[in-house]
Amino acid sequence: MRTQLVGMTLAMMMGSMGGVTAAETPSPAPSHGEQIYTEFCASCHGPYGRGDGPLATDLKHTLPDFTNSSWFAGRSDEQITKALVASSHGPMSVASVLKPEALKAAIGYTLTLSVPGKRVSVRAGRDIYNAAGCWGCHGKDGDGRGPVATALSDNPPRDFTSPKFVVEGREDELARTISLGAEEAFHGSKHMPAWASHLSPQQIRDVIAYIGTFKKP
Repeated sequence: MRTQLVGMTLAMMMGSMGGVTAAETPSPAPSHGEQIYTEFCASCHGPYGRGDGPLATDLKHTLPDFTNSSWFAGRSDEQITKALVASSHGPMSVASVLKPEALKAAIGYTLTLSVPGKRVSVRAGRDIYNAAGCWGCHGKDGDGRGPVATALSDNPPRDFTSPKFVVEGREDELARTISLGAEEAFHGSKHMPAWASHLSPQQIRDVIAYIGTFKKP
């Protein structure tokens, strides 16, 4: 029975990227800034701010990648607001019709899309973690207490909240584990599948950035 449960869960996880249903958990309620961004900005700038929205290919200029924290370096909210309003023509005309507080909220949200010094998206990582069913073993809070964890008592899922679990400086090692599966990467648990054929290297880095948020300071 235990083997069947693990097998069914892994099958759900590996197939979930093609059509997410049962493996998905609710995302946090969007903030006002996220709502504004999603409604008015994401169609060009993309859901995670990478400049890859569905309308981006129709634009003459390449859009900035908001996950690149260096793009915001030295720019205050006021400077960004003035630049947006000054260029409020064509695709950016939305900047001139939004109320100041709404524009400020959207800019504030955009600033949260990057991680200093890294080109990763924590929000993309969160969505992949939920959609791929990682929480089934590792738990929705990353504590290794997912609904399948009790069936893996011989080799329990990693607890990302543990003081012993470190992300910083181990990104390459963790990427290899996720890509190849724990068993091939370091003779670990056979229950940790390989994701290289399902996730791109960037998506794997995004997931690593997200699991790094489970351990609180």
